[in-house]
Amino acid sequence: MAPAGSAPLGVVVEVRPLKRRLQRPAAAPGLRGLRLLVVLGLHVATTQASADSAPLSEADFFAPMAPVLSVTRLAQPLAEVPGAVTVLDRDIIRRSGARDLAELLRLVPGYMVGGFNGANMSAAYHMPLDEYGQRNLVLVDGRSLYGSGYLGGTVRGLPTVVLDDIERIEVLRGSNSAAYGANALFGVINVVTRHAADVERRRLAVNVGNDGILDLTAGVAWAVPGVHHRLTVQRMGDDGYLPGTGVNDARRVAQLHWRADAVPDAGLEWSWRAGVSDLALGMGYEGNVGDAPRTLHQRWLYAQWQARHELAGQDALRWSLAWDRIDVTDRYAYAPLPPVVVDFGGREQRVALDVQHERRWSDAWRSVLGLGWSREGIRSRPLFDTDAEVAVQRGRAFATLEWRATPRWVVNAGLYATDHSRLGLSAWPRLMVNHHLNEHHTLRAGVTRAGREPLLFEQAANVRYRFPTPPYEIATVVSSGTVGLERLDVRELGYLGHWPQHGLSVDVRLAREQLRDYIEEVRLEGQRRDFVNRGGFVQHSLEYQLRWQPNADTRWWLGQVWTNTNWVDARYLRQPPKRMLTAGWWQALPNGWDVAVMVFGQSRMSWRQPGTSSLPGRGRVDVRLAHRWRSADTDTELALGVQSLGGAQSAFIPSRVLDRRVYLTLRLTQ
Repeated sequence: MAPAGSAPLGVVVEVRPLKRRLQRPAAAPGLRGLRLLVVLGLHVATTQASADSAPLSEADFFAPMAPVLSVTRLAQPLAEVPGAVTVLDRDIIRRSGARDLAELLRLVPGYMVGGFNGANMSAAYHMPLDEYGQRNLVLVDGRSLYGSGYLGGTVRGLPTVVLDDIERIEVLRGSNSAAYGANALFGVINVVTRHAADVERRRLAVNVGNDGILDLTAGVAWAVPGVHHRLTVQRMGDDGYLPGTGVNDARRVAQLHWRADAVPDAGLEWSWRAGVSDLALGMGYEGNVGDAPRTLHQRWLYAQWQARHELAGQDALRWSLAWDRIDVTDRYAYAPLPPVVVDFGGREQRVALDVQHERRWSDAWRSVLGLGWSREGIRSRPLFDTDAEVAVQRGRAFATLEWRATPRWVVNAGLYATDHSRLGLSAWPRLMVNHHLNEHHTLRAGVTRAGREPLLFEQAANVRYRFPTPPYEIATVVSSGTVGLERLDVRELGYLGHWPQHGLSVDVRLAREQLRDYIEEVRLEGQRRDFVNRGGFVQHSLEYQLRWQPNADTRWWLGQVWTNTNWVDARYLRQPPKRMLTAGWWQALPNGWDVAVMVFGQSRMSWRQPGTSSLPGRGRVDVRLAHRWRSADTDTELALGVQSLGGAQSAFIPSRVLDRRVYLTLRLTQ
């Protein structure tokens, strides 16, 4: 009696391995789109460069790549970051045509996007171990979107981010428990929102399209003496996967976000953030009494305060305090056994406090030292068979040390230690060495350990149904409380090359990742289920990310991933695609016109147990055509977006089909 979803020009690029797999009927649109993108893009780009575009200046050619702000908690040049990073800036976010954060992550090499229904779309890096985002970490200005309730993970947090509020997204393609603790297992997504002083005074954006697409986003910004404010409201929705397939997955989201920034004194700045997101998500399937059609309601409230104080010399202090409350209502009648009501609702609250000290000791040494404390608790009689709060507390200490041994050698060492009130002590180290071959070419090598803490539901679930007649009680999920941490050991090699005279960069990552103590749900006697640690897998992967900007109006992205995964002593053998492709072309045209073409492809994979649920190899093409103009004091943009240009295709299992989507976007800013 649980939902079915719970059962979360000088570089030659070889593309033929992916091409062979994608030459199936389902993938042909992606390949045709990639060939069209290359031919059309090169023609337009070279024409524009010679005719209408001003050439890039010498300063443009040799400008350093933008620094990365969040990987080690120190601002670092990309060539000195201990890992492979994809940065999505505000320009790409707008021109991608994505409506939410999950869709946007398709642009990051190695990310798969899908969901057990269209209202619960999630993203997973390399390995689809669950459909709830339990093994990646999403941070918004340092505040975690990770939940520890019934489904847990980040799947319900992704829709609570308004894309128009984002300044940039930094995605570490790999593990980062050394900086952010457990749950930063496969991919860490750091969302940096726009400073209140950098937002347009008035904003309005509307999306209207098929399958019930109707989005409205509005925002205002203002200043009072010493303080800048921004306020954003949004209502968005669609009808989910292809109508008529029996999946109840319409989605409606209403949210409000406020931010205020101030510099009250020299060297001191602070920021307040608060907001609320109401989600109404379709759940269940027609004709399935064990997972009846219904609407899940979630309200997510949050408040956050951050401050940074530049001290004398080379020191800085940061404080962060965040509070979140998540209320979930999700219930339905189980028809074969009236009057039984299946209920997965509850209230989750958490408080997190962090203080960190940054110091530059010399030109060769920098460090971050920090302490933190958090508490999260859930009240839910249906899930834990008690009216008392089920809670966990964590104390933590973290440190990052950067040592520039010579001008060519940089060492990054990190350690994150946690004292968990239920699991005890754990520590997550990292050691990475970056060697600069010259000013524009860097090699990376290192090792790291990461982990995932079991959800509170996995540690303390006690789901029971009681009846007035025999058998009187049925226990479905009863945790023994013995489940422990998942552990991931990573060995990684990397290369970052930059050819500024050509506007070209390439980032390569080669990794061996071994997961131990995989948390699996097992069936015991009768209906009872428990969570245990067992087995795991070893995955070898090779990926690259190539970016080319030959002139000011043209941007090209290309990424490919190859993986090989071997499971050890586990029954739930989900399989990632062995090959993946992501490509994009963004072209500014004369007279305010703009075109974007994005191509995604992957070989056969399985979000769930292989067999009838396996997805075939497939490809997808998204396009966007926009026109921008200015009238009086208003900038206007009208855009036509088409997702899955080649037609509807399976998105999770063969029967869950995502329709081709066509929508218009009108955006006004002042």
